[in-house]
Amino acid sequence: MKSDAFTKLIGGLAIAFALPLILLIVIPFNHQSSLQPVPYPEGQEVDGGMAAYPDATLYKVGESDYGAKIYAAEGCAYCHTQVVRPTYAGPDMWRRGWGGREEDGLARETRPLDYEQEEIALLGYQRIGQDLSNVGHRITTRELMHQHLLDPRSIDADSGMPAYKHLYRKSPYGKGWEPTAKAEALVDYLLSLKKDQPLPGVVTTGG
Repeated sequence: MKSDAFTKLIGGLAIAFALPLILLIVIPFNHQSSLQPVPYPEGQEVDGGMAAYPDATLYKVGESDYGAKIYAAEGCAYCHTQVVRPTYAGPDMWRRGWGGREEDGLARETRPLDYEQEEIALLGYQRIGQDLSNVGHRITTRELMHQHLLDPRSIDADSGMPAYKHLYRKSPYGKGWEPTAKAEALVDYLLSLKKDQPLPGVVTTGG
């Protein structure tokens, strides 16, 4: 009798752990792994000559992969997300620039295929700072991105972001700071974050 009860207990525990694993991880993983780029309909004009969504050229493999590792190692994902939530889940689309290029009619919520070109999707843990899904459209120059990393309060006096001075070194000429290879790679990655590529079949209008 005790043996039967123990067997049922083990079986119940196995089902309790296996069912969520299958439903929440295995099935979605298999589904996402089978997804292919979706071609744009004939006649749908897309800036830059993009033929399909997602377009591999938007994510500069090699230039930003190392930067993604620096982003992860520096703990950026603890304070920043890379998910533009649907309106029912949060006010992301109401915050200027978060969804992408509003002036071109391209701002939108995040889609799963937006991460297709990334080895690891750095979705983030919590949102203390701004969402960075489209930060490459908000901060568009290397100089400004470096300034933001080196001295965040020079951009926003109320910023709670720490200064990443350890990624920079004093100029040998005694004036200012120079970026290290890690800082340059991190800037490459941040400038590549532009997840507002038009979706096939969705008509966009310029502003």
